[in-house]
Amino acid sequence: MAQNYVSGTLIDSTNNEKLMFVNVGLLRVSDSVFVSGTSSNENGYFEMTNVKNGEYDFFVSSIGYETLKRRLKVEGNVDLGIIKIKPGVTMLEEVVITEKKPLFANEGEKVLYNVKEDPTVQIGTLSDALQNTPGVEVDVEGNVSLRGVSSVEIWINDQPARLDSESLKTYLQQMPASAVEKIEVISNPSARYASKSDGGIINIVTNSKIQNNQFLSFGTNFSTRPHIIPWVSYVWSNDKISYNIYANFNYGNYENIINDEGFYFADSPTGSGLDTVTIQKTNNKSSNLNLGGGLYFNMDYNIDTMNNLSFWTSFWPTKGSGSTDGDYYRKQFFPDPFETSYSTKSSYDASYKFLYLGAYYLHKFNNEGHNISFTVSGGTGNYGTFTENERNYVLPYNYLSKINTDSKYNNFNYSFDVDYNIPYSKNGEISVGAAYSRDNENDVMKYDTLSGDSFINDIWRSYDGNYISDEMDVYVTVQHKFGNFVIKPGLRMEYANLTNKIESYSDFKNNKEYLNWRPTLHLSYRTKSMHNFSLSYSRRISNPNIQNLTDYIGYDETSMNIGNMDLVPTTTNSIEGSWNKYWDKFGSVGLSGYYRFSNNSIDNVSDVMYDGNVFGYYVNYSQPVNVGESRMYGLEANVTYRPNAMFNMRLYANLYDSYYKTVYKDDVVSDEMLSYSLRLNLWTKLWNKLEVHASGFYRSPTQGLYSERKSTYMINCGLRADFFKRKLSAFLNVSDIFNWNKYDTDVTNPYYHYTSSYKWNSRSVSVGVVLRFGKMELENRVLQGESQGGGSTGGAGGMR
Repeated sequence: MAQNYVSGTLIDSTNNEKLMFVNVGLLRVSDSVFVSGTSSNENGYFEMTNVKNGEYDFFVSSIGYETLKRRLKVEGNVDLGIIKIKPGVTMLEEVVITEKKPLFANEGEKVLYNVKEDPTVQIGTLSDALQNTPGVEVDVEGNVSLRGVSSVEIWINDQPARLDSESLKTYLQQMPASAVEKIEVISNPSARYASKSDGGIINIVTNSKIQNNQFLSFGTNFSTRPHIIPWVSYVWSNDKISYNIYANFNYGNYENIINDEGFYFADSPTGSGLDTVTIQKTNNKSSNLNLGGGLYFNMDYNIDTMNNLSFWTSFWPTKGSGSTDGDYYRKQFFPDPFETSYSTKSSYDASYKFLYLGAYYLHKFNNEGHNISFTVSGGTGNYGTFTENERNYVLPYNYLSKINTDSKYNNFNYSFDVDYNIPYSKNGEISVGAAYSRDNENDVMKYDTLSGDSFINDIWRSYDGNYISDEMDVYVTVQHKFGNFVIKPGLRMEYANLTNKIESYSDFKNNKEYLNWRPTLHLSYRTKSMHNFSLSYSRRISNPNIQNLTDYIGYDETSMNIGNMDLVPTTTNSIEGSWNKYWDKFGSVGLSGYYRFSNNSIDNVSDVMYDGNVFGYYVNYSQPVNVGESRMYGLEANVTYRPNAMFNMRLYANLYDSYYKTVYKDDVVSDEMLSYSLRLNLWTKLWNKLEVHASGFYRSPTQGLYSERKSTYMINCGLRADFFKRKLSAFLNVSDIFNWNKYDTDVTNPYYHYTSSYKWNSRSVSVGVVLRFGKMELENRVLQGESQGGGSTGGAGGMR
């Protein structure tokens, strides 16, 4: 008997979006016996193999859509082409029942975390959702790392976030997790992505699918830190246009404690080798008050079934103030022994404003993945901070010193992107694209000290810096499917022109150009029983930070920062392999192995030197240097146990070995460390009303060049309940129950030993309430002001 295949592509009849994870099957006409079945992939494509000649009833079934059934005669291979499925929601107490996706999944080079399907994070923030993402960690300061590497890039809806570090932390900590559709982890990006980092990409995809009608929700969150965020969101749409307006107000009051102790070493004047030259200790306690908010607006316009236009903008104003009380002690033994001690009181006032906007246009030539898209975006932001500092010296004698600093930072950036996708067959696609971006930063510091009755400018600590980065990229990728086997090679060309100019006690100017080529290769295979295998290789080149490419020495109150004109780009070769298996009744198991080798990695080294310009004694400094070579290899495991819809448990573990070797001050330096991290999440629903969740996290010590970051750990728990047909929701959450979270670092440079401890009020109790009015199916549209590309998530590149 002839063995044939039956294939096709499923799309939504109302908006032509491709339908993923939809069940299709064949029933024998004579007795309605099930013969074959499968589900559509991420591009809506399905294929049933080993189908004998005969007559069958072909059916398509998915919750949220009308069941399709048609008679089909098979006398050879059958390509059904495009199959349009009509929406047909099932209503239960005005709540739309939709098909659940797996919590974690593999999609080509991406590991997907479907945040919308995870009830344990719906009351939290985007930062909480990132903590649950495989391989991702967020520390107490809001810094994000992937597999222990901090140089990870954050993208939003397939576009680089282009936010400075503090703005990005604000975005992650304020956006509710309920506004996120999924998080994509791309640890080994293909040439399709303009990643400048060797740490991979985390792409945050916000909710984009929306039904007709309107929806209004508002609520407030309160924590004992204290931290209060009242917010309101309004959504309106019809079959052509939709928009979302979101606004919030943010009040936060934080306290933290920082304790540092350092020992400086230098060649002894007696010729006996290294000896202690200085001991330094600092203790600071600070409080910080922030008042701000955000206004977000997003609009999607479906011109017709083949054209889509989106626009988005956001505006964040913030005012801040704070104070610090501290003590400082320093004792120097040689060459000129002295001892000094003082207490310090400082206060600051700060303002911050950020504006971001963009537009996206998608044109489909057909519904087979042939399309072109254009994206233009830009933003501007500025900071201003004025600080008053008083020092009350008790050693070497009593006197009062006053210092005023006035810092201003401005940034303006814009970018243009074009992406073109064309299938050359039903199994293959070519993608090409180009991008240009400019980033212009201006950083000004005015440092004044009291002399007599007036303040005079300190030229050694004052500066005016300007940094301009122009970058142009071109890429091409080819993807082809051989049954369930997919191969995707790619190549990206990157050109960068970096210019910096610093005016201070002397003028510094530098210009650097870089031209890099990035080849990539990704392979994947999926069996009929849903075993997923992948193997990938990429070569990435990361240019030095423009602000580090200088010989300028920046002085602050007690230390120095030194640039490095000799920095060269970092070259990283990465190989990764993974296996994942999903079960309907159990959950999923995933294993990943990875190896990354880097030449000329850039790391900051802390050391000590004698300075005769400003201090007149030995002082510690920080400088970026190229580490000769480094490598990291490890194994990840991700297990989800989900025996029923009312309980799930997730365990994530990452075990890795890190090694570096370099030459520093004519000495060969190398070190190796085995590190690991564990995270356990539990969620259950009691009496079909009360949700209970708990999570625990532990990360072992990790290493850097001459440094070690101590372990961190915490336990969280919470409750959530819905009332009045989900018109009202309330939650209670306790973060870091035992107040364990802190940030401890040891520096073990032969010339400089240093310990630092950073502690803040990480334990807090949060309560919140949400009121909703309108159709429930619109709720997943809340907070779309940062959506970049609108409905483009996954639609701008059919097989991307």
